[in-house]
Amino acid sequence: MPESGRSGSLPPWAVKVSAFVGLFVVGAMAGWIGRGVLTGPADVATMSMYQDWRLLCPASKEKDVSCEMSQDVIDTKAHQPVARLVLLRDKSKATVLAVTVPLNVLLEPGLGLKLGGDQVRVFQYKTCTEEGCLSVIPIDAQMEKTLATVSDAGIAVAGRDGKAVELPFSTKGFAEARKAFLNNEAKRASWWRRVWL
Repeated sequence: MPESGRSGSLPPWAVKVSAFVGLFVVGAMAGWIGRGVLTGPADVATMSMYQDWRLLCPASKEKDVSCEMSQDVIDTKAHQPVARLVLLRDKSKATVLAVTVPLNVLLEPGLGLKLGGDQVRVFQYKTCTEEGCLSVIPIDAQMEKTLATVSDAGIAVAGRDGKAVELPFSTKGFAEARKAFLNNEAKRASWWRRVWL
C-alpha cells in the first residue's frame, strides 16, 4: 500500500513550494547580511570628531594622501582662530605635526612647542604663504605618547614686537583620534582589512 495516503503528509506540490520558499528566505537573509562584505563601505571621504580633534580620512582610492587630525587654536579674547594644527603622514610616511600661524610673526626665533612640564622645543618655519607661516614638527613615539597623556599643551610665537605669545591648544580626544587614525590608515593600506575591520 503506498505511503502517500497517510494522514498528515503534504501533497508533493506543497513540499516543493515549501522548499522553494525556504530557500528563497534563506538566500535573501544571507544576501542582506553579507551585502557589505563583497562591496565594502562606500568609497568616500569621512570626518569624525573626537572631543577637540577632527579626523578627516580621504577615500581609499586616493593612495597618495593620508588621514589627518586637526584642531584650530582659538584666541580666547577675540574668539577667532589664530593657528591650525594638522597631524598627518608626509610623503615619506613619517608622522608630522604641521602648525600654521599668522603672517605677523617673527620668523627667526621659530615656533615653540610646549607639552606638559617639558621644556619648550623650538622648530624653524618651513615656508610662508598667504594662509600663514608653516612649521613642520616630526612626531616620534615619545612625543605622541606625551600628546596623548598631558592635559596642557601650547605653541609659542614671537610677535613683530619681539614678545612671545603663547597659544594653548587642547589634547582632549587626541588619543582616541590617533587610534582611529591608525585604524583607518591600516584599512586604506590593506584590502583584506577594509573588508573585515
